[in-house]
This record gives sequence, structure tokens and C-alpha cells, in this order.
Amino acid sequence: MGRTKLFRKIFLVMLASIVSCVLVTSGVIYLYMKPVIENSLVEKKKNTLRNLSRQEINILEEVVTYARNITFDDTVQGFLKARPQEESYEYFAGILTMERKLKEYCMVYGSLIRDIFVVDEEGRALETVNTYGNVKENENYRKFFLEGSEAGFTSGFEQDYYGVIGKKDTVAFVNPVYDKNGIKNEIGKLIVLLDMDKMDTRLVTDEDVYLKIAASDGAVIFDHLTANGEAGKGYAEEIDIDGWKVTYEIDMTEITDVMGKMSGLVIMIITVILCSVSFLTLSLLGRLIAPLDTLISGMRHVSGGSRKEHIEIHTGDECEDAANVFNEMVESIDLHTKELIQSEKKQFDLQIKTLSYQLNPHFIYNTLNAIICLARRHKDEEIIELTRAFIGLLQLLLRTDLQAMTAVEKEMEYINNYVNVLQICYRNVPDITWEVQEGLGSQKIPRMILYPLVENSVFHGIIPSEREGCICIAITERDGRICVTVSDNGVGCTREQLEEIRGWIGSEKVEDHVGLSNVNQRIRLIYDEEQPLTVSGKEGEGMVISFSFQKNKKV
Repeated sequence: MGRTKLFRKIFLVMLASIVSCVLVTSGVIYLYMKPVIENSLVEKKKNTLRNLSRQEINILEEVVTYARNITFDDTVQGFLKARPQEESYEYFAGILTMERKLKEYCMVYGSLIRDIFVVDEEGRALETVNTYGNVKENENYRKFFLEGSEAGFTSGFEQDYYGVIGKKDTVAFVNPVYDKNGIKNEIGKLIVLLDMDKMDTRLVTDEDVYLKIAASDGAVIFDHLTANGEAGKGYAEEIDIDGWKVTYEIDMTEITDVMGKMSGLVIMIITVILCSVSFLTLSLLGRLIAPLDTLISGMRHVSGGSRKEHIEIHTGDECEDAANVFNEMVESIDLHTKELIQSEKKQFDLQIKTLSYQLNPHFIYNTLNAIICLARRHKDEEIIELTRAFIGLLQLLLRTDLQAMTAVEKEMEYINNYVNVLQICYRNVPDITWEVQEGLGSQKIPRMILYPLVENSVFHGIIPSEREGCICIAITERDGRICVTVSDNGVGCTREQLEEIRGWIGSEKVEDHVGLSNVNQRIRLIYDEEQPLTVSGKEGEGMVISFSFQKNKKV
């Protein structure tokens, strides 16, 4: 019954979701995606037209520069300044030489330049064959012979090359020829004829776009727009490129057709996808329901206290992932519980180890007080001082609170008492050299944490060396951590012995160096440090034992 209700609910939700998805997706396609894609197509064509226009304008600018350089050619300058008598041999020979030079310029530049010729101040073409005549009478060149006229392009026109190639669409660039030795002394004009068929080939690349390029003075260089009618067919725009006026128009008919087909295709694809998804979703509902019952049953067992629950689900979907997560969670809970038990056991074992060193405190105190009384009778102040220091030391050692904290100053007092006791019993036990950073005297550290380290330095380093020794305890702060270092100049140890000591410190079962192991475990329990105690040293050079912990960490 539960499965039937759940199946019905999921089915109704999925059906509503699929219908809503179809409606929303269709709305997005027609209200958002269509103009975006349409603008993208238009922008692509616009960018293409702009790039083409800029390329042609760059070529035309190159022609301008090329023509101006030709006007300073020595052959052209020499003929126009010498002005041989017309109809003379020198006249025709000079024109022939100049024509050959100009033909060379044509061939060097490329196929865009159809021809180059020079006219004199009266507008007569300086040529051996009468192809261009008096260009001053040609309407296309007339404005360039007015007073104060400058260089520029003509609008497109049809040039008759007669028996050579016939009539061709042409644009001419006219540039005054100035005496390069004078100042604005015009001696003729240079005319460069451009082949418009070459421009048509480069610029007419798409049947749906129309382009018009005009110079800054209004001369129309290329006009594919007027040739195809300027009636509004879609998107039109006029832009300025380095002083050139570029007008283009994009016929939207083809773009609209493409968008219509694209919209239909997208709707069809979305419909097919949604139908397929709906069918697959419904087929997966049955597989989804059964694993849920298994998960619920497992959770109930775990809530009842079971820690051995393990669910096997192999559906290849989220149910299997949920089962795996459930199994990991149960394993994690079981592992965490075991770790807590083990941690408590370790702390208990550590307390037992500490207690194993203890004796009946009342018996010890009474015995030591009796020793003090006997010493007073015999007036032996050295024995009295030793016994009092030993009593104070025992009072600390016999406390069992492993996490008790004390100030660094107090710890220094305890250690000094311990060293005083040792100095009476052993000849070469040195005083402790303390290097405590200013401000750390009141810093709290675990009580009697330094005692095992000093004991290790004395009995395993200083006493065996049989020479005057040195023990230094440094307490500093670095990067928010308190660093404690106990170093000596005793016998040290070999590399093999050092590795063995490190193994004892990290081991839970230790037969030797119990004090170092206890310090390591105390710091680990109090400050939650993974491996707090570090040991280093060399044979004959002493040992260095250190640990660190977070300064302001709560314990």
C-alpha cells in the first residue's frame, strides 16, 4: 500500500514537471533564444562586412601612400621639370621612359592597379598612345583641376581602354605632383587607375549583404548597395572607419528562414528528449521504491543499537550511493566508539603506570620527618635541606591528576628541587640553565612534564659521560605555539639507538624509556597532538628533546 501511494505521488510530480518543462522551454526558445541567435547571426555578418571594409580601406590607403611615393620618382620629377618642347624627340623619349617606369610600378604593386599615368598642368595625359586624352575634360576628374584641389579618389566610372582590354569599371586616385625641391609648387598630376572587378570579387561575398564605401570627400569607391536597390530589406547601418564612410545593409529574409527552421528543430528535439526522459523516469520508479524499504529497515536496526548492520544495494543509482553512505556511517560510528574506548583505556593505563611508581605517602612523609628530627639533633643542615626538597618533590610526584596544569615559574621551582637532590647524590650533575622567553613565566604547562625529560638527560646523558655536563631548558613562543626544548651535552647516541628511542616513544607498549613515552602520551591526550615529542642527537654530542603545543588551546 505504501509503495502504491509513493509511486502515485512521484508519477504525478514527474508528469507535472515534464509538462511545465516543455512549456517553459518552448517559451524560452521563442521569447529569448530566437532574438539572441538572430542578433548573433546579424552581428557575425556585420563583423564580416566591417573586416572586409577595413581590409579594402587599408588597401586604398596603401595605394594613396604608394602613389605619393611615385610622385617623388626622379624620372617623373625630371620630365615634368625639364618640360621638353612638344612634338620633339626629347619630348616623346621622356614620355616613353616615364611610361616604362610607371608600368614597372604597376607590376610591382599587384593586380589591383590597372594603370598609372601622368598629366601636365593643362590636364593632357603624357602618353605615347592616345588612351586617356585630356582628362581635364572628363567629368570624373574635373574637381581635381579646380584651384586649391587636393589628392583624392574619383567615384566609380567606366574607363575605355580601347583595343587593349575594352571598357572596365574603374576608380581613379589623383595626386598632385609637387616639385620635391620646391614648396607646394605643383608641376603635374599622377593618376592611378584601380580595377573595380578585383574589389567586387573581394567584397561581394554574400548575396544577403550589400555594401557601399565612400571617401571622406563623398566619392563613392564601391557601391553594391545602390546596385541592388536601397529599399529596406532588413538591418542597415552607416559607420566611420578612419574617415571613410561605410554603409551596409543585411537582408533578413534568409536569417528569418533559418531561425524558423532552427526553432522548429529545437522544439522537436526538446519534445523527443522530454518524452524519452519521462519514459525512463517512470521505468526507474519501480527500481527506486524497493531499495528505500531496505534502507529504512537498516536505519531502524541501527537506531535500536546495532553496530553490525550492512546493506547491499546494487541499483547503480542514488539508492546505491545512499546505501554505501549508510554503511560508511555505521562503520564510522563503530570505529569512533572503539577509538573512544581505546582512548579511555590508554588514559587509564597511563594512570596505572604513574601509580605504579607511587608508595604509601603517609609512610614516606613520616619517615622523612623522622630523618629531619635526627638531623636537627646532630645539626646537619645539609641533610635537612635535602630532605625538605625531597618531600616537596614527592608531594608533586604522588599526585595522579595527569591533566593538572602549572605555571612555568612553578615548574622551574620543582625541577630545581629535583636537581638539588641529585647533586648531593652525584658529583657531575650540573645546575639547569633556563632560557625562558620574557612574558612566558606565567604560561600554563602540564605539571611535572619536564621531570622525565631532565631525568633522561641526567641518567642517560650526563652521568655516563663522567665529565662536567650542561643541561639547558628553553621555553619560547613561535607562530602562536609554545616550544619547549631540553638539551644536554652528554654521551648522546648512535643513529641506530636514536631510531630505537623514537620507536619506543611512539609505541603504546614500552619497556624502556617509560618517562619519555609517558610525556609523549600526556601531551597527545592534553593537546590532541599527533606526535608531539621529537628526539635528536649524535654520539658524543648530547641529545635534544623537544615538543610544542598551541598557546591558547583550551584543555
